[in-house]
Amino acid sequence: MTVLNGKQVYKLWVKAWNGDVSILNEVTSPNCTVHQARLDKKDSEARKGVEALKEMITNGRAIFNDVKMSIEVGPIEENAYVSARWKLTGTYNGEMPGAKANAGEVISFHGMDIFSLEEGKIKDYWVSCDDVHFLQQLGML
Repeated sequence: MTVLNGKQVYKLWVKAWNGDVSILNEVTSPNCTVHQARLDKKDSEARKGVEALKEMITNGRAIFNDVKMSIEVGPIEENAYVSARWKLTGTYNGEMPGAKANAGEVISFHGMDIFSLEEGKIKDYWVSCDDVHFLQQLGML
């Protein structure tokens, strides 16, 4: 089995966000932890592995009719870490509770990811995104 480098893993990550989450089966450690501030108040340790990543992407895509993630900086790889800055754009579907934006509005925001890799698989994942800009576009701030 070929072990992928960090840049290859990150490009597959973008592919997963753009609609093919099944690719995560190949690049995710069974003990992968998603370190993310959550609106549902669940602990990052509550769910691990590929299902944690798939759930995060599926939930993130759920309020859009379409999603396009693109890389703006990176991926930058050093030792067991890879990071990148991304832009996510999607057409809002009107289904986020509390949002005042109209369905059909195009929403875009930026963020940064850091992966810790072990043998070419995502072991830990940290995400930081511009939630303020995102919520402003939805009319929630």
